[in-house]
Amino acid sequence: MNHHHTLTIPLPGHWTPEQALAVWELLEILTEHIGQRYDLALQEALAAERAPSIDTRQTSLFDDEQDPF
Repeated sequence: MNHHHTLTIPLPGHWTPEQALAVWELLEILTEHIGQRYDLALQEALAAERAPSIDTRQTSLFDDEQDPF
């Protein structure tokens, strides 16, 4: 289950460097607080997203109803 999406957010071109820094700092604080609050759940979700997808439906190399020899 992959929840990462490419999201394009147009940023204002009129921000001053100070305004851009304020937004950057706000995002850092928000990231830190979310990480502290949901640490274990975030780790589990990231691990699940990064795990290779394995098809467990195939139980044998050959079709069980036909003898390969």
